[in-house]
Amino acid sequence: MPLQSGATLRHRYRIEETLGQGGMGAVYRAHDINLAVFVAVKENLFTTQDYARQFQREATILASLRHPNLPRVTDHFVIEGEGQYLVMDFIEGEDLRHRLERDGQVDEAVCLPWFLEIADALAYLHSRTPPILHRDIKPGNIKITPESKAYLVDFGLAKVVDGSTETTTGAKAMTPGFSPPEQYGSGQTDTRTDIYSLAATLFTALTATIPEDSLERAMGRAKLTPVRKRAPTVSQGLSRVVERALALEPDERYQTVPELAEALIGAVGTSRPKLRVDLPYLRDKTVLRESLTRRVSPPTRVAPVRAKPRRWPRLAVIGLAFAVIGVGAVYALPSMLPPYLTGTDEGSPATQPAATEALVSLENETPGQQAATEGPQVDASQPVTQSAGGPSPTAQGGGIGQLAFASARSGIPQIYVMNVDGTGLVELTQLTDGACQPAWSPDGSQLAFTSPCRANRDQYSGASIWTMNADGSGQLPLATALGGDYDPAWSPDGDRIAFTSLQDGRPQIYLINTDGTGRTNLTDSLAHESNPNWSPSGTQLIYTSTRSGTSEVWVMTTDGSERQRFSRSAGRDNREPTWSPDGQLVLFDQEIGGIRRLVVTQYTEGGAPEIRVCSDGQLSVQPMAEPSFSPDGRWLVFETWPTGVSHNIALMTLNCTSYAALTSDNALDFDAAWRP
Repeated sequence: MPLQSGATLRHRYRIEETLGQGGMGAVYRAHDINLAVFVAVKENLFTTQDYARQFQREATILASLRHPNLPRVTDHFVIEGEGQYLVMDFIEGEDLRHRLERDGQVDEAVCLPWFLEIADALAYLHSRTPPILHRDIKPGNIKITPESKAYLVDFGLAKVVDGSTETTTGAKAMTPGFSPPEQYGSGQTDTRTDIYSLAATLFTALTATIPEDSLERAMGRAKLTPVRKRAPTVSQGLSRVVERALALEPDERYQTVPELAEALIGAVGTSRPKLRVDLPYLRDKTVLRESLTRRVSPPTRVAPVRAKPRRWPRLAVIGLAFAVIGVGAVYALPSMLPPYLTGTDEGSPATQPAATEALVSLENETPGQQAATEGPQVDASQPVTQSAGGPSPTAQGGGIGQLAFASARSGIPQIYVMNVDGTGLVELTQLTDGACQPAWSPDGSQLAFTSPCRANRDQYSGASIWTMNADGSGQLPLATALGGDYDPAWSPDGDRIAFTSLQDGRPQIYLINTDGTGRTNLTDSLAHESNPNWSPSGTQLIYTSTRSGTSEVWVMTTDGSERQRFSRSAGRDNREPTWSPDGQLVLFDQEIGGIRRLVVTQYTEGGAPEIRVCSDGQLSVQPMAEPSFSPDGRWLVFETWPTGVSHNIALMTLNCTSYAALTSDNALDFDAAWRP
């Protein structure tokens, strides 16, 4: 558990706040009582002997270093049975990763002095006897002070080049996108490894996107996207320097940090205001004495540029008629939807969803476009039954099926099940810390869920993923990590669970086997990634990605590659995406006019225009969120709060012709999931 605010270490360091937290420990801001100054305290919790040795090595390396752009270590100690602690200068400011997440790309004139300062620190490290490699340069390890000075931090993967090829397991770690090919496996690293990582970090600062992973590039599965394709405002000269430094072969990169620094300074031209930055270790290099008097452009404010998604191979060919959409597509969109949305599937095979009247229209109706007529509404007090055109029977749910959902009707959220006609309510969990976010296994025999859960939140700090049988028996935590795990989603083959984790200090999407092994970070990005949901084929994940404060729907393959923005409604928050059972549609909730609504779109590569569900009639003013498809694809279950107070579970057809409120309790009901 992380140290609490007010705790004191060695009667000297009073913990003020947690700055960051991970699987091996945390970093705290503390007050040095003896010297009356703030310090940073890094903690290692003895997870393995390798990590303990790695932490000791970091302390030894940092204690000997003195450079204006490196933190200074002032103390190192061990508390038996608890952990190791490293005390160093506290650097005011934020790391580059957080700045990029908040503001997007950084103008080259603003960030170039930072990278020259980091280059100077690397030149210092590489000139030590023996040389020191950092091997973990990335935005999260560069701190920017309020005075716009850059510091290189976190030497957990540093290596002293002493001629030995032996390193510990922990020291061989790498960061996809920022590590060169030689850092994977048993490859040998040298100073050119840091050159690659520094260039990858500069690429990220200039474009607000991470470059394609070097291992994927080396295997021919990806190509490096040019800097100017991501960010056209970057100068051509600087782009060429960054791209050369990102060469897969070490011999094709710049061979020394001073050589790279000279190229960076020379790339920005000579007819601009003078660069003011103190670079003592680069300035000593003869090759740079003249270069450092060259000039760079003044900072100019530009709008953040989002990365253009790279094209990725189609894993399934769905709806070829939708491959090319002409200028007039927005007018004809309702006719382009699948038959069970438009009511034109008369005579279709029994395996296809039954025909219904189309009551889906564009949110902003185009002049001349006639909205569909609203059909009869079902009285909310009446149950929806199979004889009345309700959902098809399901194998495990029985009859017209069951729903799992979370409800706070017993005081704190717990998992319940009920029939989709509102009968047969059963409470499955009675956990002291609550439970929510139920997710069915593909055979309907088990549920994954999140606990602790004390309310309906976007993030569940300190939570874990649990599993249990459909009757509530066999409740066990599947995985526990510092930070918190939540948003479980069971794979179609039943072997894995995708989920969101705060293990890295920000929401990221992970995979884990259902036996608790194989925990893997799929995204490892600068954005906040959450709400994973599997495609019916099990080959892709659709999820929510929050970048620069706006939530978008993105899609990727299940190994974390081929990431692409899917939603097309710029500036609107889109969340909780889910696939239809046949994989042809994607449904998610979107904030429209400050209220969460449901929108649906055809699944195509790169996304398609979005259509608001229930854009006309009585249901058009009703909030709707967190949708779940019925197994037959004809019905939706979702959370709604028509009065603005009580949150309940409701059921309706996708075209809004039939609707029923399934719960009416005054307590919070949410997170509904349809049993297979």
